[in-house]
Amino acid sequence: MKLKEPAILKMPEVRVFDEPVLATVAVSGDWHISPIVSDRQLEMLKKAFSKIRPELIVLQGDLMDSPAEFQRAESVKKLYKWFRLCMSFAPTVMVLGSHDYIEPQQYGKVSEAALSGWQKVCDETGVRLLNDEWFETEHIRIFGMKQGPDYCLTAKNKHRNNPEVFEKHLEQLIHDGKIMADEDKARWFIAHAPDMTKGAERILSKNFDIASFGHTHGGCLPLGIDTMVDKVGGHGGLISATNRPLPANVRGVKKIGKMTKIINSGMVATQNCAPKATQYLNFAKAAEVTFVKIGT
Repeated sequence: MKLKEPAILKMPEVRVFDEPVLATVAVSGDWHISPIVSDRQLEMLKKAFSKIRPELIVLQGDLMDSPAEFQRAESVKKLYKWFRLCMSFAPTVMVLGSHDYIEPQQYGKVSEAALSGWQKVCDETGVRLLNDEWFETEHIRIFGMKQGPDYCLTAKNKHRNNPEVFEKHLEQLIHDGKIMADEDKARWFIAHAPDMTKGAERILSKNFDIASFGHTHGGCLPLGIDTMVDKVGGHGGLISATNRPLPANVRGVKKIGKMTKIINSGMVATQNCAPKATQYLNFAKAAEVTFVKIGT
């Protein structure tokens, strides 16, 4: 094991609605595939899926560390390998994160080559990329929201989330009839980066039973604290994905009205774009696969 890789695998269980359980879902993301990410995390995924036996797998973005990884045969081969592992267990859906298709040195610029790469990989593996669209199973309707460059990265806000863009996007989706209530199935919303404004949470809680996100890496500099904090029900971290100290709401599960909000802290301890020091400081950070049981 390399020092910068996670040593621990967490599989927190989340129950939504009452028994009997109608569907089981595994939630993962933030793989940040690059030369510094080995197949150790792949083995962790395999272990988690073997235990959970999910009926659906949800991947919440930042699966590649940057668009440049599509130019590296090793990284593309790794992505195919990880996707095929997922599909060998269950149908798999995903949304894109900012690292997946936004040029890191040109804020707000979409990499068309990376988007073509994603489409090709998804077409060939069967993983379903959701861009403002639904995917249905027998008991779940899951909506994947496309978070464009205005939300995650612009010249003005750099890497800060833009809650106004998030909220307006949600309102537009509802106005266009793309998000509609359906009482017959559990309604699940997925996007990469969690919005922290009450306005967006209010909109989501009216239209969905579950909302889940990635992006935060459990606080970005957990130093293993994410494992200890989770045991006492905390949701905070040391450094947020937007470089704010002591952020709240970056990991775990909370209730907003009748909606369950899940923030998954991802599979890697660090990523290539992070300062070198954190690649070693974060060795105690746990990899995480969230196990969601949905009842009636």
